[in-house]
Amino acid sequence: MILTDSEIEESGASEVDTAEGTDADAETLQALKERLAECEERADSYFDRLQRLQADFANYKKRTAKETVESIEYANESLILSILDVLDNLERALNSIQQDHDLDHIKKGIEMILRQFHDVLEKEEVSPIESAGTAFDPYLHETIARVKCDSESGTIVEELQRGYRFKSKVIRPCMVKVAE
Repeated sequence: MILTDSEIEESGASEVDTAEGTDADAETLQALKERLAECEERADSYFDRLQRLQADFANYKKRTAKETVESIEYANESLILSILDVLDNLERALNSIQQDHDLDHIKKGIEMILRQFHDVLEKEEVSPIESAGTAFDPYLHETIARVKCDSESGTIVEELQRGYRFKSKVIRPCMVKVAE
């Protein structure tokens, strides 16, 4: 058992012990004190590193949460800019209708704007769902009416509103009339 300096003094051990025993105990005690100081220094160093890592991680979480919110808020910015271009062209077309009464010219301008809209949607991976003449699919189509006709039962006879996919997901089903 190794005693500390204060415990040695309390136990009343005399300083007159054998020189060899005292020197060995003192050296051992000094070595243990040095080892303890090293361990305490290392523990303090590890504790400081841990605190810095925790602070860095907390900052990282805050930063990524902020970036995620910003990313969601501004995710459609390029789409909106593309739509604004189409809106500008629609406004120009409306102004030209007031000045130019040539219906063929107006029709051609509107067709160009419609093509521009389709290009924007295609760029964003939005595609129309084909329905007329195909078999009814509840994942792609919404039945508005059932009609008696010469077509095979379950075949789509008329598309009332076009449906669209965004990438592989149906974002708006087609509204259709289906043969009975």
